[in-house]
Amino acid sequence: MTGLIHVKLSHADTCNLATLATSGFAMLQNVKDVLIGRRSESEPTEEPAATAYGMSLALKAGAHATIESVSASLRLHSTWTTDHAAGLVATESRSLQALAKAAAEAGIECTAHAPHRDFDEFLGSFVVQARLHDLTILNAEPRALANDRRLIEGSLTQSGRPLIVVPPGCTEFANRNILVAWDGSATAARAVNDALPLLRTAATVHVASVTGEKVLPALAGQAALISHLGCHGIWAVERHLALRNGDVAQTLREAARDQADMIIMGGFAHRRVRELVLGGVTQSLLGNSPVPLFMSH
Repeated sequence: MTGLIHVKLSHADTCNLATLATSGFAMLQNVKDVLIGRRSESEPTEEPAATAYGMSLALKAGAHATIESVSASLRLHSTWTTDHAAGLVATESRSLQALAKAAAEAGIECTAHAPHRDFDEFLGSFVVQARLHDLTILNAEPRALANDRRLIEGSLTQSGRPLIVVPPGCTEFANRNILVAWDGSATAARAVNDALPLLRTAATVHVASVTGEKVLPALAGQAALISHLGCHGIWAVERHLALRNGDVAQTLREAARDQADMIIMGGFAHRRVRELVLGGVTQSLLGNSPVPLFMSH
């Protein structure tokens, strides 16, 4: 059972798209399609942040948006379960139709799905879709063992595409001030490369390294990255962050709070007990970040 809706969609109720469309912001380049994940059965009645944020970004980029919403995590073992699941799918389809009806003059080309799938099936298909979109956008999830965190981790480590994780209350895309968390690693370099469309339109880019955490090699230091960004027409400045209480994640949180619209960072992962597990800094920021996280792996 799948609800499939093709609409010209804008989310005027949760973010002021008309204002954004006429604000004179430079158009994002090379972002042509975005995938937005929406877990309806675990969300509050108010539309979650990722949907509004993703539609706001799609408007600024002139990109196609795909909303993938799982409306039930039930297996079909009885007629009652089948009927109940069908009702959940119908409810979610109506919710997506309501989003379409909220369209303003600034329309966004959008495809919305409300499938009924077991979560593992949803996760597998979502990751495959993420591979075929320029950018994936998901809601933050503070609980490390929750399904929404599995969706984040799967998208980050298995799609090969960048991901933005949106904290609660952040309903409008902004990239005026960007903090790049730079440690000279391969994952950080991948994140910076994937984020070039966002960095080109930023007013301020801070290349930040945490002092006292590890020594950057001379060839991969902040100055070298700033020189590289300059080749792409991006002006950036160094920022040295003193390590706070031995906690890199907290240091980045404090630097971003009230001073950045977004953190760009590599999504570090390591293998533990034959499973791919995200590193401590990544896990901590996924659980609590004041601004959206742009991540690549």
